Amino acid sequence: MNSEIHINIKETENLLKNINNSDAIQFSEWTKEKANLRYKGKLPKFPIYNNFIYWCNLGINIGSEQNKLRPVLILKTFRNSPICTILPLTTKRLEDDFWFHIDLEEIDSTVLVEQLKVVSKIRITDPYRKKGKLVTILQNDWKKINSQLESLYRLRPLKNFA
Repeated sequence: MNSEIHINIKETENLLKNINNSDAIQFSEWTKEKANLRYKGKLPKFPIYNNFIYWCNLGINIGSEQNKLRPVLILKTFRNSPICTILPLTTKRLEDDFWFHIDLEEIDSTVLVEQLKVVSKIRITDPYRKKGKLVTILQNDWKKINSQLESLYRLRPLKNFA
């Protein structure tokens, strides 16, 4: 094994020895899984459509970023692109008071608009299905999500810093 790789793995192992055992195990499992995705992963054979929901492997992330295998809304993708822009969903409706969380009408999920993310399509594992059919969002949900996206992510006017 390349000595630089070996040193990095040893340093990571030393860091993981000093944290909660289950967290360390999750992190090490994700490191292995991420390497498999990156070097052996294949793009899905099924089509990926904008405004539809899919299962996505978001892995083990940092802080409050969404983790694990979870449903995501495909915000934007192109047929020949290896990436897509997603909005993570919860697996249960939150019904909280955050204006940037949209509880979906037909699905027991909340869209986490503040966690907009670009991912490789290799992370997309399966279409999200309900009674065998692909799941999309309703027009009313689409309007609410678009409103929050515009509010959160549009560029604000530049200030004169002179």
